[in-house]
Order: sequence, then structure tokens, then C-alpha cells
Amino acid sequence: MRHFIIDCDTAEDDIFSFFLLLHRGAQVHGITVVEGNVSFQVEVRNALWASEFARRYFHVNVPVYPGMERPLVKDFRTVENVHGTGGIGDSALEASSAPEKKHAVDFILEMADRYPGELEFLAISPLTNLAMAYLKDRTLPEKLKKVWVMGGTINGHGNITPAAEYNIWVDPDAAKLVFNAGFDLTMVSWDLITQYTVNEEWEEIKRMNTEMSQLYVKFYTHYRNFAMTRQRMKGNPHPDLITTAVALDPGVATHVERQFVDVENCDCLTRGATVIDYLGVLGKEPNVNVVYQLDRSKFMNMLFQLLKGN
Repeated sequence: MRHFIIDCDTAEDDIFSFFLLLHRGAQVHGITVVEGNVSFQVEVRNALWASEFARRYFHVNVPVYPGMERPLVKDFRTVENVHGTGGIGDSALEASSAPEKKHAVDFILEMADRYPGELEFLAISPLTNLAMAYLKDRTLPEKLKKVWVMGGTINGHGNITPAAEYNIWVDPDAAKLVFNAGFDLTMVSWDLITQYTVNEEWEEIKRMNTEMSQLYVKFYTHYRNFAMTRQRMKGNPHPDLITTAVALDPGVATHVERQFVDVENCDCLTRGATVIDYLGVLGKEPNVNVVYQLDRSKFMNMLFQLLKGN
């Protein structure tokens, strides 16, 4: 049994990442929510909806823990233009349950103490919650088995600025702390995942006519349209879902290099840029497992199994 916390700024890809974890048999101890894609209240409500859906569909109970509502230092902006006002387009998800009163940061530390060396942290969002947990307990890197990060770029092709990917840009100070804290950290970058979009498979998914596939089409239509019109992609990307697939099956990542990576946290044009020391010129110990290539067929197979319900 693998033990996970999933850290979300809950839009469509976060929700399906949560579903994929459950579908593949992982034990998800909690959904922690952090500032990011849409308004914090919508993110929490979406997480609660996902938890309620999972209770019925996967027969598990996964609590929701609200966390940091803003970055450590800097201001940021949400991206409803990308995900819609509801995070799944412009419609709103409704939830009848309430989130836990315990703060996400305290929950992370509690679980790390309960499952030392076993707990994995899936960070498909800005890294503020994890950074705050580390600041409260500097031994956290020794307790977490793995940290999986959707964030950054390999070649500096960003999506919120020319140089930066959104999750890192939102809270570059938190990202800099996390990247340099000593976690066993794997980074799945934005400019990597853009090469592995859902293209002609979209029509096949629409024909599946399962509950999960219908949900997928409903949730991703807005994001797909934005990606294809504004981001010049051939289909809809899956940054969070691909990161989740890599976490669940390391074979999805076919080329990984361990390198030193730092984060630019200046108030400047390159805020949030991930700087990879390709040549080792800085003389620093490598700190990140950087994913450079994926097995598209393995990822698509995992996605289709989830959508078909088998």
C-alpha cells in the first residue's frame, strides 16, 4: 500500500489526478488545498465535491484540509481564463460536506510523523503548503518518502510568463525553499507535458459513454479550448495527471536526470523560472530528478483504464 497526500489548487486536472490515485489503489490520506488556479473558496468546494464523488464511486473517505490562501511573500493572480470560473469551466460544482478544521500544514506534519519514510507528497499546485510545513519542521525531508512536483520548465518555455510555469511562479519563494530543502524530489515540467496532449483520442473518449468519461469531457472542454486556441496546442494537456502517472508508475518516465535545479524568486522578468545546471558549472550537489521524456502509450493506457472504469 502506498500512502499519499495530494496537494491541490483544485481544477479539472487536480480532480482527475485524485481519481487516478484511487483507481490505482493508492491510499490517499487527505486532499490539501492551496492558493492557485481559481478562488480559494472554489478550490475548497471542488475538493469537497471530489471527495464526495470518491466516497460513492471508489468507496473511500478522503478528508479535505484547507491550507495557505496566499504565497509566502509575493502577490499572485488566479487563472480563470484557463480553467473557467468554476475550475472545470464556468459551471460550479456543489458540495454538501464541510472541510476539516485542521490546517493543511498541520495535517501534513501529522501524517509525516505517522508514516515516516512511507508518505508521498503529490504537489500538483504551488508549493506554499509544503514550504510552510518544512519551515515548521526542518526534519520533514527525512520523513517524506517522495515529493512529486508538477512545475517549472526545462527549456524556459513558460505558460504564465515567457520564462515561468504557473505553479512555481505563484510562489517562487516557497518553491526555492522546497527545491533546496533536501526532499527526494521529482519534477515534471510544463514544457515537457505539452508534448503529450490528448489529440484525436478526444473523440474516442466521447464515445466511451461511461460515467467517468462523460465527466472528463464536461470538465476538460474549457481547458481544451483554451489550450488549442491560446496556447497553440494540438489538444488538451495533462500536467497534473501526467505527474500523477509518473508517481504511480516510474516507467511512464523514460528519461530522468538528476541535476541541480534552483528557482528565480526575484521581482523581475524571470520570476518563477527554474534554472537547471545542465553542465554542473555551479558545482552544487544535484537536488532534483528532472523528467525529460515520457512513454505516451503508458500514460494514455492509464487514462483510458480510469475513464473506462476498469
